[in-house]
Amino acid sequence: MPKEYLIFVLAYLLGSIPTALLVAKPFGIDPREHGSRNLGATNVARLLGKKWGLLTLLGDMGKGILPMLLALKIFEGHPEKDLLVAGTGFFAFLGHLFPLYLRFRGGKGVATATGVFLVLCPKALGVALLLFVLAVKFSGFVSVGSLLASALMPLLIYFFCPKKPYILAATLMALLIWIKHKDNIRRLLRGEEKSWKKA
Repeated sequence: MPKEYLIFVLAYLLGSIPTALLVAKPFGIDPREHGSRNLGATNVARLLGKKWGLLTLLGDMGKGILPMLLALKIFEGHPEKDLLVAGTGFFAFLGHLFPLYLRFRGGKGVATATGVFLVLCPKALGVALLLFVLAVKFSGFVSVGSLLASALMPLLIYFFCPKKPYILAATLMALLIWIKHKDNIRRLLRGEEKSWKKA
């Protein structure tokens, strides 16, 4: 394996850090056993309050931001910079979804993807966040906002940062986010999804 691709391993290991578990541990709560049983900021916010949910969100975003910034610095001027940077973000995202430390059972990846796209294509992320907020406001469901924003991200990347590795990474990440939200989709279709407004 070319030495450049070692950063993918580092990104995956960093992405595997279970932020939600670390935040909830002092309270004696395992997010995997309470609420939606998801290792994400929304579940932590419901279990412990919005302050701790925000901390989880920032931690999960950081797992995407830090390796991306490192990749940008290391591969400045590299002929395959776009591929290496996009790949770094994708592997950080994979780490959150399938963490090595938790037998590959992780969260849904939205916050870590947000951190990745904040570095990869800020303009696309800005539009996606606006759509996310509007979707959550009018539907009452965080899952609807996450699904909509992730689905549109490849198109937004195409318009704002039209680089093939970026578009590919966004497409694969959107697909995995939808797969990870399969239970939410079922609950939405049955009218059983828990509204954020009622949380």
